Amino acid sequence: MKWFMIVMKVFIIGALLIISNGNLAMKEQANREIFYHQYSLWFAEIVEKGVAVTGYVVSTEWLPDKQLSIINNNVSLKSLKG
Repeated sequence: MKWFMIVMKVFIIGALLIISNGNLAMKEQANREIFYHQYSLWFAEIVEKGVAVTGYVVSTEWLPDKQLSIINNNVSLKSLKG
């Protein structure tokens, strides 16, 4: 629930920044269309960057090499026996 609230706050703050930086009066239809267009572009960019980060994390090898793991295991076992 905490993450959901953080994400919602980011989206709301993003919307407020788009409105304030563009000096958009939301009462006017033309300004609402500008806002929807800019907000959708911003949201699409966030999704695109999220997909790129997720792809990088998934494709990264997180486990150590087996050979290195075996060497480290042998060293730690020898230090325990010695």
